[in-house]
Amino acid sequence: MNPMSTHPEPSSMNNPPTADPSSPAAVAGSARRHRLAVAARTLAGTLGAYGLTVQATVVLSFVLALVGMNRAEAVIAATLASFAIFAAIAMAVFHARSAGRACLWLVGTAIPLALLQWVLSPLS
Repeated sequence: MNPMSTHPEPSSMNNPPTADPSSPAAVAGSARRHRLAVAARTLAGTLGAYGLTVQATVVLSFVLALVGMNRAEAVIAATLASFAIFAAIAMAVFHARSAGRACLWLVGTAIPLALLQWVLSPLS
């Protein structure tokens, strides 16, 4: 506040007082958010990557069988490729900017794969 004026300065009106970032409550909240983010990424990177890998493996085996490969060989080739697919998906999940984006990416990729799996299924 300016000693010559009875009105507060505009800069102090726009910046309300904030909590001390080094206070124990702020540190505990930050640590909790960090633990939740790590847990979400770990679940997405393991369970989500596993689910998406299974879908990609099934679709790949269907495609390989459609192009003329023996069904058993198509399944073995797709299963061998699944190890690299899982690693790539897990790395992409941990490379994502946030756990939410990683989950959206997993779901956004799983939906088209599920549709392809349904269309290519020999039982349809």
